[in-house]
Amino acid sequence: MFLTSTGSLASRRAVVRGRALPAAATSGSRPSACGSQASFPRRNLPTTATKAGRGTRRTRSGRLVCLAGSVQEMTTQELEVAISSRDKPMVIDFFATWCGPCVMLSKVLEQLAAELGDNVSFVKIDTDEEVELASYFQIQGLPTLMVLGKDKGSKVLRAEGLLPADQIKQMIQEVS
Repeated sequence: MFLTSTGSLASRRAVVRGRALPAAATSGSRPSACGSQASFPRRNLPTTATKAGRGTRRTRSGRLVCLAGSVQEMTTQELEVAISSRDKPMVIDFFATWCGPCVMLSKVLEQLAAELGDNVSFVKIDTDEEVELASYFQIQGLPTLMVLGKDKGSKVLRAEGLLPADQIKQMIQEVS
């Protein structure tokens, strides 16, 4: 579902595929990373499971995120902890929900996460939600991948754009 906003912030209306939604449907909801609607307040909403065994979860900040295999969406604080305490290579995907290549790359990363298992950590950062983090890492094009080695002083590789699985595997092997 693609949402676009029109008008000022005070009179914001969402348009879904060319049709305006009623204000009640848009004032307290926003699309989550997996395309479903999450309404505010975000507390006490149930976690839902899909047929594939995947579902949604809430981060500590209360955001609703998709569980995509072992690819985790993180906030700035969660990423800082994950980077400082990593003991295996880490792939960080900077994405946006409106970005077509980002959606395609997320499917590739899900397949790689399933294939590589617990040998590599896969993390996603929503650049629209974590603007300061994207600015800190100077993210200018989407999707952007950063591959960190398991050691703190190891090489960091970075690539922009949609990459095939083989090239991502090669980047992981290079930093390991």
